[in-house]
Amino acid sequence: MTWAVMGVVALVCVVAALLFLGDRREEVDSSGYANRAGFDTVAGFPDKVLAYPVHKIGDGTNWFDDYFFAIRENRKLKMKVAELTQYRDLYIEEKDINTRYERLLNLRTEPPVETVTARSVAVSRGPFANNRLIDAGSNKKISFGNPVITDQGLVGRVVGVSPDVSRVLMVTDVTSHVPVMILRSDARAMMSGDGGGYPKLDFVRGKDSVKVGDQILSSGDGGVFPRGLPVGEAVKGVDNVWRVRLYSNRSAIDFVKVLLFKDFSQLPNADTILRAPPVSDVLPPPALPAVQSASSSATATSSSAAASSATTVKPVIGATTSAAATSVVAKPKPKPVIPKPAATASSSAAASRPAASSAAAPVTPELKPYVPPSTPAADPSGQN
Repeated sequence: MTWAVMGVVALVCVVAALLFLGDRREEVDSSGYANRAGFDTVAGFPDKVLAYPVHKIGDGTNWFDDYFFAIRENRKLKMKVAELTQYRDLYIEEKDINTRYERLLNLRTEPPVETVTARSVAVSRGPFANNRLIDAGSNKKISFGNPVITDQGLVGRVVGVSPDVSRVLMVTDVTSHVPVMILRSDARAMMSGDGGGYPKLDFVRGKDSVKVGDQILSSGDGGVFPRGLPVGEAVKGVDNVWRVRLYSNRSAIDFVKVLLFKDFSQLPNADTILRAPPVSDVLPPPALPAVQSASSSATATSSSAAASSATTVKPVIGATTSAAATSVVAKPKPKPVIPKPAATASSSAAASRPAASSAAAPVTPELKPYVPPSTPAADPSGQN
């Protein structure tokens, strides 16, 4: 056994020496390699034999490493599942309470948003411009301004639409500005892209409104993006400026979702479009001219005065009396009496005067229409 081992070792040393001596790198022409081809063919089999146990031992150690790694990961995942189960139950309970509060208060909630799945087919990057092309367009009801997200977070919005392809402006582009809010403090800010992988937060107000690790969501201001889309986490840059570590950078952006979002608060109601109110309910009644209204009011006033004060004179004549007595009986009339041109003084004064003698014959007075005076005048006889 000892001689056999020594012979194998000596053979290996000889082969190694030949390989070392035959490796002349300065000769790279085809003729030099042709002289060495036979030696490489013979040396290939011993190389496979010697490498076989090494590969087997390496595969075995890798299997043990994978096995113990899977056990550790399984324990961690079980703990996370138990923790997330509690959050899921709490979420279901809070969602039910929130739904009942919305119904009780008759709140107007946001309607569900329809989505379209697409694949990112091309990327256009530069020092400032960051755009993507997706294989979905207006044929799938995509329009300008629709937000684009992944399973991790916000990617950008649609800025160009064709029938089958759309262009997406990413949030890292220098022309991108997204209104966001900090979940912890509910503070508002503007996330502006600068061409890098970490957009900056501008117009942050309030003391301690942003801290490292705060979750950044879309605020929904302006109606471009819906409220509550996950964007990233707040980090402090080397230039002492607040920036956002984007959730969308956690994995490759291969598949995206396009939200067919429209600001529902600015959309009119279909009932108000189909059924318009009558013109009389919208337009006020036309105003009458000043002269016409004044004349009509004067006419109404004179008519009411005439109707209330119009009377009929009825003489009462005795057979042997010396004086003619009259009695006035009020009798309203709906329309004013138009006087005749031949009208003279009122007969009431003549009827109220006493007769000249007691033997005078009964006098039948002449009945004349009553004309109401424009202004009250004093009775010459002193009687009302």
